[in-house]
Amino acid sequence: MYFTIAAAILCFVVILWYVVTYNALIGGRNAVDQSWSHTEVELQRRLDLIGNLVEVVKGYAKHESETFQQVAALRTQTRPFGDAASANSVAPQLNRSIGQLMALAESYPQLLADKSFLNLQHQLSDTENRIAERRHAYNQTVNNYLNQLMSVPSNLVADFHRLEPRSFFDVPDADVAQPPTVKFT
Repeated sequence: MYFTIAAAILCFVVILWYVVTYNALIGGRNAVDQSWSHTEVELQRRLDLIGNLVEVVKGYAKHESETFQQVAALRTQTRPFGDAASANSVAPQLNRSIGQLMALAESYPQLLADKSFLNLQHQLSDTENRIAERRHAYNQTVNNYLNQLMSVPSNLVADFHRLEPRSFFDVPDADVAQPPTVKFT
């Protein structure tokens, strides 16, 4: 009789642990998805600002069509981002394109005095800072989720439900580790 009660209590504790662990894993996965969503909003904002910046620079540099076409093609290619791994893969190209655009703008002193250009430049700089903050928050959330996935005994529940790990959002190339310089003096 006591053995049956002890076995029932043990069974109840195991089931309770399983449910709590599973819910924590799902909560962690959802937190990663939410954090990525916030990051993706900032990445999209950057693409939109780049498009506006291209239009302003185009007005001053009509003969630089190759640079504009490259930036436009890259902006089209990077939508939607999907996940951190795909965003990581296009980061070097996007940062190089922004650098080329800014270098092109330096060739036109009247452009550097244009209020629209200066406003877009400031917004792009702010957006780059927000992306860095979002990247940090996202990576912390991914780290917490991965710790849950890999820790014993929660890894047993994660393996049973085939919960997949998520990628960190990092800068894969050392020469693009810094945000593009958008400051003119």
